[in-house]
Amino acid sequence: MNRYQVLWIDDDAEKQDGFLDSAYLEGLDVNYYKTSKKGMEELVDKIEHYDAVILDAMVFNESEDENAALTGLFNSIKRINSLSDRKKIPYFIFSGYIDQDEHASAREMLADETIFMKSKDNAALFLAIKEEASKQPDTQIRHKYQRVFEVCTEKYIGENASIDLLSLFLNISHFNTENQFNTIRKIVEDIFIAFNKFQLLPNEFITPSIAINETSKFLSGKNHKGELFTERGYQHNEETHIPVQISTMLWNILSATQDGSHRSKIDLHTKSLNTPYLFQSILYQLLDVIVWFKLHVDSNPKKENWFKINYTKEETISNIKKGEVINFHAFKGFAFLEPEDGTENVFIPPHLVTNHSLKETAIITAEIEEYTDNRTQELRKRVKKLIE
Repeated sequence: MNRYQVLWIDDDAEKQDGFLDSAYLEGLDVNYYKTSKKGMEELVDKIEHYDAVILDAMVFNESEDENAALTGLFNSIKRINSLSDRKKIPYFIFSGYIDQDEHASAREMLADETIFMKSKDNAALFLAIKEEASKQPDTQIRHKYQRVFEVCTEKYIGENASIDLLSLFLNISHFNTENQFNTIRKIVEDIFIAFNKFQLLPNEFITPSIAINETSKFLSGKNHKGELFTERGYQHNEETHIPVQISTMLWNILSATQDGSHRSKIDLHTKSLNTPYLFQSILYQLLDVIVWFKLHVDSNPKKENWFKINYTKEETISNIKKGEVINFHAFKGFAFLEPEDGTENVFIPPHLVTNHSLKETAIITAEIEEYTDNRTQELRKRVKKLIE
C-alpha cells in the first residue's frame, strides 16, 4: 500500500484515536499539532516531507491557552500559500462546527475551499487526500521508489537523505554535476553515519569528520587480491564484510563524486558529452546500496565485529606519502596530493606549491601532518613538507 505523510492541525487531535487509526489503515501517516503556529513551523521546516495538510476550522492560533477560533485556520492557509514557490501542497478543511449557522460568513470566505465534516465525511476526506497528493511529483517519486524512501527515516539513514533524494529525482534530466554529485556524496555520508549508529563502524571513521575512502575500504574488508584492509588501525572481520557487488557500487559512486583527479575527469566527461546518463547510473546504483542497507541492518548483523591493530614503534603507520599532484588551483595557488596507496587526498598549501614549482600530475613524496581547522574545529590533514 502506498503511504502518505499528512500534517494535521487540530486542538483536539489527541482525543481522536478513532480517526487516527482509520487514517493509518487507509495509508495516511498523520502527524498532528494543536496550534497553527507549531504546525506551520513544522511545515516550513519539512514541507518536502509532507503530501497533504488537514486544517481544523476552529483551532488555537499561537497558544493552547487561547480560545480556538477561525484565526488559526486563516493564518495557516495564508502560510501554506506563501510556501507555494517551494511546493503547492494540497490542504483540506476538516471541521465539526463550520456547518453551523454562526459560521455562515466563514463558509462564504472559504467558498473555494473543500470542507469535510468530522465523522460524516471521514472516508471522503481520506479519498480526496490520496487523489490530490498523488498528483504531486514528489509524492509520485516516493511511491515509485517506496523501498528506497522507507530507509530515509530517522530509524535508518535519516530524513535529510529523503530530501536530498527528492531533489535528485526532480532534476534527474536537468543535471548539474557539481551540485548533484555532491548531493549523492552527502547521502553516502548519511549511510556511513548510520553504519556507526548501528555499531557496524568504529567511531574513528566518522569523528571528527567522515573518512569516506577509509570507511568504504573498511566495510569492504578486502582488496581485489583478497588481502585484508587495515584502516585507521582497524581490521574488519569477514563475517560482516559488505557484499562484493555493493562494494563495487560504492567504489563507482565515490570515484564519480569524490573531489580529486577522478572527479576532474568525470566533470570533463560529463561536460563534453552533455548527457545525464552517468549521473543517472550513479544515482541508481546508490538506490541499490540504500535498499541493501536496510536488509543488512534488519538481518541483525554482528555488532563491533572488528579488532584493533596494536602497532609497535617499528610498525607505526608512516606519515610519508608518495603520489600525484592534482586539482591545482591557479588563482589561489593550492593543490592536492593523491596518494598512490589509495588513501584520502591531502591538501597542499600554496607556499609549498610555489616554493617547489609544483605542477599538475607531478609525482612527489611528502610528509603529512594533522591540524585543527580554525573555522570548523575539525581535525584535517595537509602536506607539511616535501621530501626530495
